Amino acid sequence: MKTKINHVLLYAFFALLTFTSCLNEEVDVVDPDEQEIIEPNSPLATFMNNVTANYGAYDDILDNSSCFSIELPVTIIIGDTTIVIETLDDIEELEDLFDEFEDEEDFFDFVFPITIIFSDYTEIVIENIEQLETFIDECELDEDDDDIIECVDFVYPITFSIFDATFNIVDTVVIENDEALYNFLDELEDDENALIVSLNYPVTLIYANGETLEVNSNQELADAIAAADEDCDDDDDEEEECDEEQVLELLLECPWDIEDEYDDFEIYQIIFYEDGSLAITEGDTTSAIGGEWSLTETDEGLVLNLFELTAFEQDLGGEWLIDCDEDELEIYREDYPIELEQNCDDDDDDEVFDCFGDYELVACLGPNNEAEFNLSANTIGLTDCAYNFTPSFHVTEADAETNINAIVNTESYWSSGGEVFLRIEADNGNFEIFTIYLITEECNNFDCFTSFDAVLEQCDNGTDGPYTFDLTVAFANCNPSADEVTYHETIQDADAGINPIANPESYAMVGLEAIVYTRVVIGNQFEVFPIILIIEDCNEGDCSELDVDGFLTECIWIPVNYNGSDNLMEWNLDFQPNSQSVIIYNNQTEIEANWTTSQSEDGVIVTFTNVAGPNIQAITGEWLVVECEENRLEMHRGDDILVLERECD
Repeated sequence: MKTKINHVLLYAFFALLTFTSCLNEEVDVVDPDEQEIIEPNSPLATFMNNVTANYGAYDDILDNSSCFSIELPVTIIIGDTTIVIETLDDIEELEDLFDEFEDEEDFFDFVFPITIIFSDYTEIVIENIEQLETFIDECELDEDDDDIIECVDFVYPITFSIFDATFNIVDTVVIENDEALYNFLDELEDDENALIVSLNYPVTLIYANGETLEVNSNQELADAIAAADEDCDDDDDEEEECDEEQVLELLLECPWDIEDEYDDFEIYQIIFYEDGSLAITEGDTTSAIGGEWSLTETDEGLVLNLFELTAFEQDLGGEWLIDCDEDELEIYREDYPIELEQNCDDDDDDEVFDCFGDYELVACLGPNNEAEFNLSANTIGLTDCAYNFTPSFHVTEADAETNINAIVNTESYWSSGGEVFLRIEADNGNFEIFTIYLITEECNNFDCFTSFDAVLEQCDNGTDGPYTFDLTVAFANCNPSADEVTYHETIQDADAGINPIANPESYAMVGLEAIVYTRVVIGNQFEVFPIILIIEDCNEGDCSELDVDGFLTECIWIPVNYNGSDNLMEWNLDFQPNSQSVIIYNNQTEIEANWTTSQSEDGVIVTFTNVAGPNIQAITGEWLVVECEENRLEMHRGDDILVLERECD
C-alpha cells in the first residue's frame, strides 16, 4: 500500500508558494532547462501520475475490486479465527488459506470500520459490508486502474526546483514517496500562480524485477516509463500462457481435485504419475480408475490428453486445452470447462511454527513479591495464527519437550519472574518449544486515579436541587484496572469500606457543591480519592455565537479533558472557516466531520455530527458552552464534560 502524506503540510506548501510573490528579499534568476520542466497535464506528468497512483489490484483477494485498496492493518474473521493483516506479505500468505474456501460465499468477515483508498489516494471510511459492496459494484461498472503502471517505481527521494513566472527560484521540494509525488503533480495541475516546476536529475527508476535505471532528462524518463508500461503488458500476457515444463512439474506435485459446474466429480481426485499413467481416486478407497495422460504443445496452446480411462471416458477422456493459474488449472473443450485444483495433504509444518516466537510478558509485583501473568492466547498473540495447532505452557523446558505437567490456570499464573515454556504442536504431532520471559516491575497501581482531579459539574438551573450526578464517570477511564470501586459520602466510611452509595449512577445532591469519596481496591491494597461535585452559573462570562465561531476557526483545538480523562488528547480539531467541516486527525487517522453553532436560551450550542473515528466519536452531539475563553472552551452535554484548548504554531 502506498505511504500516506500529511495533506495539511502539502496545502501549506502551496500556500507558501502563493505568499512568496510578496517577499522583498532577493532571489536568484535562473533559466531552467526546458528539457527538465514538468508541464501540467503533459504526457510526462501523466506518465508520472500513472506510476505513482495507488494500485488497488494487489489486494483483490480481500475486496475483489481493483478500483481501490484496503488500508492496512485490517482485521478479518474466518470461522472462530481472527486474523490481523498488516503487510503485503500477509496478503500473499492468505491466498493458500483462501483457496480452501473458494466454493463458499462470504467465508470471511471484515471487522468494521475499514478504510478504502482509491487510485488518487482519496480515502473513505466504510462502516459495514453493504457500503463496501456498493463501492465494489460501482467499480465493476467503471474500472479506473487501466492506466496505472505498477511494474516500475521511483527511487526516492527526488527533488524539484520551483520557479515563478519570471524564473525566480522560489523553493526546492523534496519528495519522499509515491503519494507525495502524486499529490504534488495533482496540485501543480490545479495551481493558478503560473509556477514552473523543474525536475532535478539524475533520477533512478526501479523495476519489478529489482533492476534499476538512471535517467538524466525528461525525454529519457518518459521513454523509460513507456517501455516499462509495455513490459508490464507483455508480462501479463506471458502469465496467461502455459509453459509445458512448469505445467508438467505442477501436475506431478500433488493430487488434483476435479470441479465442474455440476459437481459430478466433487468426491474424486486425479493423480498424475511420471510414467504417463494416472489414477482417479474416491477418498481413501483402495480401488481407483486407471488411465493414461500426456501433454502436447499445439497452435492453440498446451493440451492435456486423457485416454484409455477405465471409467468416465465419455466425461473426462479426450483432449483438453489448458489455462494456467499457479496451483489451479482450467481445462476445457468446446464450452465445457473443468477446474483442477491442487490438494497437497503434506502442508509444510514449518509454516505453523513461523507464526510464533519467543515472548516477553511484563506484570506488576503484588503480594509475596510475585506478579500475576496472563498466559492466555490473546495475551501472547496465539489467535493471530491461521494454522491448526495445540498450545500448552510448562514450567520447565523438559516438561514442554515431553508434554507433561502443563500449567492449568494460565490466565492467573503467579511468578516472581523467570521463564515458562510454550509448546506448539501441529496436527501431525510435530512440535516446537518457545520461551516466554516473565518480567516483574514495581508499579503504582493507583497511578491512573492520582493523575488528575475528579470534578463533575452541572449548570445551575435556578433551584437548590436536587441535582443528579453519575459518579461512575469521574474515573471511568481508570475503573477497569481496579478489582473493586465503591462510592461513599464521608471519608471515614470510604476508609472503613462501609455504607457505600447504593446507586452511584444516579446520585442526588442538594446545594451548590459537595464532595463524595471513591474507594479503589487493587489486590490487597486500597486508596480513597475525592470527587468534587459543583453546580455553577453557566451564564457567567457568556460568549456570543459569533465569538465562539471566531475562536474555533483560529488555530487547532485539542480535547484535553473528556469526563476527567485525557484519552482524546491525541486528536486535533481543525475547524474550517466559512464551512461546516472540521478536520479531525492524529498520527494515524484523518477524518472529516461536521460542526455547527447555534444560540439557545442557556447559551451557545456547538454540535458535532458524522464523527467516524475511533474513540473520538464520543464527541458526537450537542454541547452547551459553559466557560468561554479565547484559548479554552468548556462544554457540557448532560453529565458529560468536554474541555477544548487552543494550540497555535
